[in-house]
Amino acid sequence: MLFNYDTKKILTFSNLLPVICGMALFACQQPAPKVKKPSPILSLQQPGIKYQTYTGTLGNRTTVVLPDSSTVILNSATLLLVPENYGHQERRILLDGDAWFEVKPDTAVFSVVADKLTSTVLGTSFRMHCFTGQQGATVYLLTGKLKVAKSYHSATDNQPEILERGQMILANREIDLMEKETYNPADAERWLSDTLQLDDLQGLHLWRKLEEWYGVEIDVKGNASKAKPVNQTFVKASLAQVLDKLGKEQGFTWKADNNQVEIKF
Repeated sequence: MLFNYDTKKILTFSNLLPVICGMALFACQQPAPKVKKPSPILSLQQPGIKYQTYTGTLGNRTTVVLPDSSTVILNSATLLLVPENYGHQERRILLDGDAWFEVKPDTAVFSVVADKLTSTVLGTSFRMHCFTGQQGATVYLLTGKLKVAKSYHSATDNQPEILERGQMILANREIDLMEKETYNPADAERWLSDTLQLDDLQGLHLWRKLEEWYGVEIDVKGNASKAKPVNQTFVKASLAQVLDKLGKEQGFTWKADNNQVEIKF
């Protein structure tokens, strides 16, 4: 014979072939591990200048004291970059996320630069929400005055807005929008005191409130129609504490990845 095959080996391999193919197919179907991409805000760093990086954690607040004693409260998954030359002629910091600023008066201009908006002051208190991964952005002024402008060149309007107490900026880069609106300063004061009030909220209104409060995005899965209105107050509570309590009462579980939260009924 020209070829001398081992019949037993052929049968053994033929039996294993479907298993091997199945394992290969299973491996191909597994999602690739998530790789966190660097924030686009890094491109706004000044060449040759070193930056100190501060990062907020999911569902908690992180307080940062700047060299001039100004304070910043970072919300969930927020990135703050402070240059080593902060306070030398100017106080310019970079933001990707949601943060509250208490700015000490100084002759040096204080500016917060994000991908969509830039806020400039001498001394004031305000909240700025501007994630690079989201099209929308907001700025709420509590005290003092604040100049807010687009961080990018607009083909239609590049004029800044001046805010006073009770005024805010609503922006959306996708539609090239930046408008000055009014809001209730008591809402900002409650956020600053970390007192979360849920007054007869349920469904979309409840999730939007938690998104705004903690600077996260919430995706609800399953049948939430039986969820009851929530009337509760949480003082200095983390997102995990709030969701654990509501989950037991409303019958849902939750998990989070970075600033993405999934609610499952």
